[in-house]
Amino acid sequence: MAVTPLQGAPTTRLSLGRLAAINAFWFGGGAHWQPIYISLIPVGATLIAGSNADLLIGRVTAAGGVFALLTPILVGWLSDRTVTRWGRRRPWMVAGTVLNIIGLGLLALSSSQLTFVAAYLVVQLSNNAAGAAYTGVIPDVVRAEDRGRASGLLGTMNQLGTVVGVGLVGLTFKLYGDTRAGLLAGYGVVAIILVITLLITVIAVKEPAIPRQSAPTLTTPPPLGEGTVGAVPLICATSFLIALIALFAILLAPLGGLLWPVVALFLAGGTVTVLTAMSLPGLMAFFRAFRSNDFFWTFATRGLVTLGIFSILPFMELYFRDVVRTKDAGAASAFWLLAVIAGAIIPSMVGGVLSDRTGRRKLFVYISSAMQAVVVSVLLFGLVRSLALLYVLGILYGIGYGAYYAVDWALACDVLPNREEAAGRDMALWHVSFTLPQVLAPAILAGFLHFLNEPGHLLLGISSGHDLGFRFIFGSAALWFILGTVMVSRIRGVR
Repeated sequence: MAVTPLQGAPTTRLSLGRLAAINAFWFGGGAHWQPIYISLIPVGATLIAGSNADLLIGRVTAAGGVFALLTPILVGWLSDRTVTRWGRRRPWMVAGTVLNIIGLGLLALSSSQLTFVAAYLVVQLSNNAAGAAYTGVIPDVVRAEDRGRASGLLGTMNQLGTVVGVGLVGLTFKLYGDTRAGLLAGYGVVAIILVITLLITVIAVKEPAIPRQSAPTLTTPPPLGEGTVGAVPLICATSFLIALIALFAILLAPLGGLLWPVVALFLAGGTVTVLTAMSLPGLMAFFRAFRSNDFFWTFATRGLVTLGIFSILPFMELYFRDVVRTKDAGAASAFWLLAVIAGAIIPSMVGGVLSDRTGRRKLFVYISSAMQAVVVSVLLFGLVRSLALLYVLGILYGIGYGAYYAVDWALACDVLPNREEAAGRDMALWHVSFTLPQVLAPAILAGFLHFLNEPGHLLLGISSGHDLGFRFIFGSAALWFILGTVMVSRIRGVR
């Protein structure tokens, strides 16, 4: 299937209203994931698993990480090659959002660990499909001189969406408590916002014209070898499927004595997949963008900053429950996130415009990482229990959060190696640096949090208990922010 190239780079300056309408879908994204991570998933996990909620959070997000990694890559590639009367990105956005809403309904009704995990996988698959297609819209329709402005507005819309989504979900938990009714109302709010913002963006986006390539006739013989599948692709696909099944078994099934044999099967399948994939030029073309050093370091920067952010957010409800000991932990964590967003809005709005005018993007990443690292260090050493002080720290954390997302998309658009023919594929690859850390961080840290918070264990000679697990996750977040600062300094093509 051939790539359908754009008809040149965009040259028209978009009005603020039009740009805001295009970015409305990212408003819905903020109203979707943040309430889910900060309140809805923790409350749902607590209703199902009780005191083992942290372990369930880790399992469900780890399983979702598989789709967060694979879906954007596949859908981004497919959207580059999609030709319809409605464009190449919008059909994927609509289909993904419809399935996403179904997944939200299943999550709200889940009463067992199995259905909880299955529903979350539907949400991850569908939301990443819609989001991967959407990432190609900005480089498709926004000219280079306006990328900082578009990125800043995109970040602002995401923060505003988070404010609305988290605020409304927080109110539902205030009204109904941490109950099934609260979950149903909360997921309902998120679904309504997704529908409204999708409609606004789909109407506002005027995708560039793409010439429909003539299809081959039935009398035309295919090129030599086309239509046949060789041994190497079959081995690659089979080993990948085996590794994928083994991974899900490790994450979700009580394997007992079979654990290590299944781990060995996963490693063997993964190794064979990688080795055979390296000999398939068509498959390796998916990852061609990583040959660009600037794209690679931009990917690494975003991945580490996002890893730092989501080392904290999914566990704040548990922090309010176990350390601060507030009565309505779901509502308290939601309002803490609102404090974060309150600090983020102005930097998101102003930072993108300033980066266009000054031509400097990396400065905002330095400011962001420094601010967030300082705040998590205070939490690390102080384990703050005062609600007022926690909200102040949330605002300071938000300033750094907003400074990064002001230039986030602009950085990526600036370093795209092939915008005309592979923007969807490469932006989808870059989107993985946002989605994958969101699921890896809680998946990796949940076990450490549970183990280190539970008294009676030793790790490197240090006794567990006394909220040691929370100190561990705050310390890891600080490390990721520092490493993100180091990575952004390696980007040479952007100031």
